[in-house]
Amino acid sequence: MALHITQIEKHKFVCGLFWQSLSRPRELIKEAADLGRKIESDLMVIRMDHSTAQAGFAQSKEGVRKGMFSLAAIVSKTLALEGAFYDGEQQPVHNWLGAFELPDGMWAYFAVRDANFLPNGDFAGSKQEVIERLQSDYGLGGWNVIIGESELADLGFHNFNVRDIKSFIPQRKDGAIRVHSWWGLRQIDGTPHWVKALAAATVVCGVMAGGMYGFRYYQHKQEEEARDRAIELARQNMLREQSAASRPWANRPQPTALVKTCQSQFTHMTAGGWQLDSYTCNADQQAYAWSRGQSTVAMLHEQVPQAQVDASGEKATYAKSWKLAGGHNDSLQASAGLLEQIVSPLQLMGLSAKIAELDPRKAQPNPAAQWRPNWKSFSFSLNARGVEPELIAAILNRPGVRVDKLTYRGSEWLMEGTIYAN
Repeated sequence: MALHITQIEKHKFVCGLFWQSLSRPRELIKEAADLGRKIESDLMVIRMDHSTAQAGFAQSKEGVRKGMFSLAAIVSKTLALEGAFYDGEQQPVHNWLGAFELPDGMWAYFAVRDANFLPNGDFAGSKQEVIERLQSDYGLGGWNVIIGESELADLGFHNFNVRDIKSFIPQRKDGAIRVHSWWGLRQIDGTPHWVKALAAATVVCGVMAGGMYGFRYYQHKQEEEARDRAIELARQNMLREQSAASRPWANRPQPTALVKTCQSQFTHMTAGGWQLDSYTCNADQQAYAWSRGQSTVAMLHEQVPQAQVDASGEKATYAKSWKLAGGHNDSLQASAGLLEQIVSPLQLMGLSAKIAELDPRKAQPNPAAQWRPNWKSFSFSLNARGVEPELIAAILNRPGVRVDKLTYRGSEWLMEGTIYAN
């Protein structure tokens, strides 16, 4: 992945770091440095958001220097602190895509799944390249919000938040950037890559002059082979992580599991006499919205102490986070047969699902990557119209079919989801 350096005010920022997850909370720096050496990187930065930790790596031979700031780390930290607006409220966000214009005319792109940057989720390129990446990853589904420049709002993304890149960078009262030292890339082992290369070349020359060429050559080849194996291992791990992220049905609950949980946890329909406006539920949380009617705030708080009431005292919301277990890594079926198995039983019930095939180009990951998806994806939505959602979920409970959101509004259940098929 090519690195890109841009300047905002007087500071240098870097896009295109290679991100890897860290697993030893007490030894983050050591773990990151060890990993950096294995993949022959000499610069790194560490980010910690939502109880997760990652290291971003770069090589100084690509023009990056110690102290330059990671733009991806700054954006993710700001989002972790502020959250984003979706499903009717400002709340924490763990799955998001972002596309932003940079001062030099290039565009930055970020992709975060489960609070972790995807291995190729920190990227800078032309506007067209970034929009293609954004549409491609969006087609995979499962994102809480899409964030970006106002000109992208017409592309039809759900839960779109308008922001520019500068809005993520902390500022002082005078408008200048408030710098935090942890943004900066740090040296691994304190020695730049080009210095190591020069030192290695000097040693080789000295050894040749000393008559020990054979031994040193053998040792050099062993080290080179070990390094190549480490790089290949890191590359394979990256491809496996990318492939897993690109098979979203494996990480999301099956329809019956989601619907059963959402209905069993639907316990505050008329909390304290308040009138329910909507109830939404997905694999990450449930959320309520009420209107006061003839009740009072005190009566609401007697039953739901954590409910958030607006300043007027007329509207209230409550959200509870959870994490439902993922489904199976299904072997997908042919699209024609699968769609018929879904549509026909629904028609017998007098129901009609709106099903639309997503643009195949949106299912393509980074064109530079070796992995290519071999499946189609379809969005669907339907109104249960008095039919029990669990009965509908039983019809949808097929390989590659996932319910993304269940909504109760106006005495009706609404379902939205994604169908993946060959």
